Amino acid sequence: MATTNGFKRLAAILTTVAALLATALPAIAGQNWMPLLPDQDFYDFQMFAPPDSQDYAIRQDPREGIFFTYDRTFWAFTPAQSRPILNEFFIPVQPLSPYSVAQLNNDLIRSGNPASGMYIFGSDPLRLDLNTNWMRTVMSWGNRFEGGWIYDDYGMMFNYYNSGPQSQAFVTTNAFAVNSPTTTFSQEVASGGGGLINGGLPIVVTTITSESPPPDHLITQTLTQKNTTELTSAGFAWAVRRNLSSAGSGELRTARFTFGPRYLQVADRYSIDYSSNQQSFIDGCPQGDFCQLQNGGWDTSAYNNIVGPEIGLNYMFERGRWSIETDLRFTAGMNFQNTLYRGSNFPAALGADYFRSTYTFANSISQTANNSTSVSAPPLFVQIYGIGQTNATNTAEHNFVFAPLGEWRLKGRYRVSKAVSLNLGYTGMWLGGITRASTNTEFKEEFKPVVTATQNGPPIQSPVYDAQGNITGYNSVPSWTPPPVQEPSRDGSTNNQLRVYNSIQPRDGNDLGYMFVNGVDFGIEINY
Repeated sequence: MATTNGFKRLAAILTTVAALLATALPAIAGQNWMPLLPDQDFYDFQMFAPPDSQDYAIRQDPREGIFFTYDRTFWAFTPAQSRPILNEFFIPVQPLSPYSVAQLNNDLIRSGNPASGMYIFGSDPLRLDLNTNWMRTVMSWGNRFEGGWIYDDYGMMFNYYNSGPQSQAFVTTNAFAVNSPTTTFSQEVASGGGGLINGGLPIVVTTITSESPPPDHLITQTLTQKNTTELTSAGFAWAVRRNLSSAGSGELRTARFTFGPRYLQVADRYSIDYSSNQQSFIDGCPQGDFCQLQNGGWDTSAYNNIVGPEIGLNYMFERGRWSIETDLRFTAGMNFQNTLYRGSNFPAALGADYFRSTYTFANSISQTANNSTSVSAPPLFVQIYGIGQTNATNTAEHNFVFAPLGEWRLKGRYRVSKAVSLNLGYTGMWLGGITRASTNTEFKEEFKPVVTATQNGPPIQSPVYDAQGNITGYNSVPSWTPPPVQEPSRDGSTNNQLRVYNSIQPRDGNDLGYMFVNGVDFGIEINY
């Protein structure tokens, strides 16, 4: 009996608690409610649930929370202003460099062979008239990341962009067919009677023959110009948003103001690579071995590092799943410019490309029946060919200038779910006060000293011998003068000769310009 009354009291207590809970907790029709969870219907955790379009709201509210946007961009950069780059002095543009011909003939004269010489036939000079007009506005794929948060119409925004390298190149090729002339020396006793006259010495006939055969090798020169531009940007900003939509309109209109620092770098690189190659002939055609003769290069890298405050204004119009945004931004930037120059110090006499010949020099002998003449050895010639050079000279320029930056965007967005939207838009950007690599590149001729051995030193008494080996006298022969270095000269009269070298240098003055960037972008936004 007591037990029955106890069960009745427990049932009354449970019924009272259930009634209190029913009045204190929200009723959810058709769903099972679970305690200790922040949202009973799990809508905030369903990123791919249908979007809440607020169709029955009197005044629509903008979305709040954390957002992240990724856009794949396809942008174009305007090229730098055209500048003349190279002309015929830069590399030899005929089958044999005239510098090398003059140098060879002078060496022959100094070596005691004044009657010898080198002559060119069939030399139809080419020309190099090059500038940077070949550069075009080329599209480049890039990536843009943006994110942040907004709560109670205040928040923070972060952004990063990289355009990827935008590259284009221009190749110039010269080709020549060249032969290899030779000079041979021979002696023989004159015919008849063994060449003896009255029992004297034999008569010796000396013959020097120069031969110029048909072309036996091909010289190919390749000059490659390449330009690469890359844009990188990063920054963050404080954001203030205001709701501009009117009650009952069914539309959402917002304005967002941003302010914060921004960093943008425009990296521009202009390079020239030079190489020459030789290919031998087989059966009259260039089909033999292919080998490199010379190589060099010149490179200009311009880095525009722009830092400054940025202000932005964003306007958004939204109806249902669709929204349209316009975005205007301006940066009052200061440009820390660093322009680096490096490359080769190439001599103007690049004739080593074409000197692949064998030369034989000899002293001739003349004698009669009763008189003999001693024969001295001919001079020895060691030919040294410059093959290649990399980063043999470098210099730099650093400037600090004002660089304004303006950016504008137009974007359309479609909400495929509660948190996921697809974006498609257009972006334009104008940058002023920047330097471009090709615009500030200049190739110059400079006279640089080259120490050589020159036969203009104190005379040396060279003995003269008769047929029996006795000294009959002395000849005064000028000695060769190696270092110490003498006074510089251009005519070769001293061992410190001034010769022309081609190198890369900055153009006089800091040539500033502008760059216009624009293109399309598409991506996805996550808003939670």
